Amino acid sequence: MVIEDFHEMVLIQMKRQDKTWKYLGELIGTSPTYAKQIVEGVQKGPKAQEYKRIIANDLQIVIVKGV
Repeated sequence: MVIEDFHEMVLIQMKRQDKTWKYLGELIGTSPTYAKQIVEGVQKGPKAQEYKRIIANDLQIVIVKGV
């Protein structure tokens, strides 16, 4: 089974690794709400894309484009 939704992958990995929105917010230096908006795709700017890569890297999620 391949999960293509980034939000879903983050939720799964957060549960497995026992991490919270507060942790992700602190990881990228923002609020938990902003971190959640980045993961959900509400924030889409260049800085948000950078934060998304940081979050994915921390949660050990591999983002493959074009597949």
